[in-house]
Amino acid sequence: MRGGETAAGTPGGDGALLFRLLGPVRVGLPGGPAHRPGPPRRQAVLSVLLLRRRRPVTGAELVAAVWGDDAPASAAGNLRTHLWALRTLLEPGRTSREPARILLGDEHGYALHTPPESVDAWRFEQWAEAARQARARGDTAAEHALLAGALGQWSGEALAGVPGPFAEEERTRLAALRATARKRHIVCALRLGLHHTVIPELSPLTREFPLDEELRALFMRALHGCGRRAEAFTVFADTHRTLGEELGVAPCPELTALHARLLADDPPPFVLRPSGPLVRSALPDAAERALTRAKSVLVEGEERGAVPVLVITGPGGAGKTALAARVADDVAHRFPDGRLSADLRTWGPVPAGPGPLLAHLLRALAVPASRIPADPDERAALYRSALSGRRVLVVLHGARDAAQVTPLLPGGPGSAVLLTTRSRVLAPALPAATRIELAARPYAEDPPPGEGTGGPDADVPDADVPGSDLPGSDVPGSGAPDTDASDQGDLPPSLVPAARRLARSGAGLSSVEALAAAWGTDRADAALIAEALVDAGVLDTPAAGTYRLPARP
Repeated sequence: MRGGETAAGTPGGDGALLFRLLGPVRVGLPGGPAHRPGPPRRQAVLSVLLLRRRRPVTGAELVAAVWGDDAPASAAGNLRTHLWALRTLLEPGRTSREPARILLGDEHGYALHTPPESVDAWRFEQWAEAARQARARGDTAAEHALLAGALGQWSGEALAGVPGPFAEEERTRLAALRATARKRHIVCALRLGLHHTVIPELSPLTREFPLDEELRALFMRALHGCGRRAEAFTVFADTHRTLGEELGVAPCPELTALHARLLADDPPPFVLRPSGPLVRSALPDAAERALTRAKSVLVEGEERGAVPVLVITGPGGAGKTALAARVADDVAHRFPDGRLSADLRTWGPVPAGPGPLLAHLLRALAVPASRIPADPDERAALYRSALSGRRVLVVLHGARDAAQVTPLLPGGPGSAVLLTTRSRVLAPALPAATRIELAARPYAEDPPPGEGTGGPDADVPDADVPGSDLPGSDVPGSGAPDTDASDQGDLPPSLVPAARRLARSGAGLSSVEALAAAWGTDRADAALIAEALVDAGVLDTPAAGTYRLPARP
């Protein structure tokens, strides 16, 4: 820039303009009032130019960004009017004969030559990135202070009231970044012992996002840390009721485990979004050998700027779930924006469709339910937009085929995907996927011909299975899902009797000891069988050492 430039010059200089996008769009001088730069479409044009950060945007691209696919014939003329008005706003003293110095246009398109630090959205992302670096250094106090600076840039919903598809995508992307920063700021405050400072923020946040279990967990921790234990348990009870009424599900295993730990006055250490099954025992030898390779696949792919996809395959009971949990925990520091988890397993022959799964993931990314579109393709586009600019590990359990998984893959670098599946053909069907295959472990494979299984119900005919005469146990759709081998896909036959007994008894939440009594085994064998049934999708494990039959989707 030449000397003497004022409008939109270096922030803090005389006559310099500052641009606010993290709230209603406003333009103003430092320390002075800020004003709207014109009607909503003009705000949309300015927002595109500011967020493209000096990269030229063609007229056609601006029309598409502001008016969308249904742009009227008058859009091009209206665009020229808005550009003229913006030049007048940015350089009010420029005469018609002087060349523009800030809003430039040539054969490549239009570009705004403003300092990036004059835009609050740029400052927010810079502060957030500095906070990530402080987190990597283990400096919680610095991360907390930097996140406070980042969040201080906001004054409401980003690009509030600005129309057009570009503004909608950026609104979603920036809202997701803000949600992550807010959660990290709260976690830092709790780690620093500042429990009382976050309760005024968490109370309205949990009302705004009632289905966000991570926020509920943080609220419970904050209340417990202030000695308000009864209120913390009330939050859990309210969460249990809300999830049941709105989604028909119980709280996630992590929230249930946190509730149990707080009841025992033993809060666990912090891990942001610790989704995925809890690691309950040492991995099998083969899985331990695979652990190093699995982590390197995710880390090296992330370092290359790609979206690494790691597929862990193996039969039921091979240890896929446990290995995935270990890998996710060990690489968590590479993905500071958290972890998303989804269970893709179904009881029928048709895999779960992408629509409900995408809705689940979008809610986890703090997208309000009112903004989640009904169309699966639009949900997938919104999901990719919400992940843009974030570093998230997506963990998907029990995938069946590429059609089920593809809509759940991030659209750009920064994030990574970890899949568990029994399918050996899924990895080749996904772009740039790496497969790690695990062998079966005890109670997950058939015995040699002529030998008994050594497991429960080895010689018990179906008619003698306890609970087979329970009312409604033979009525389709009532009670727990049927677990015949035909319904369980490739469930190893040696696991079928144990699964059938549980299904027909309609057992609820069970401990390892209760399962051992039901199966007639010792505790060690019961634990092995239960873990194999978890990997096979027959059992859920809401907390360490407890198991239950999942409800039919």
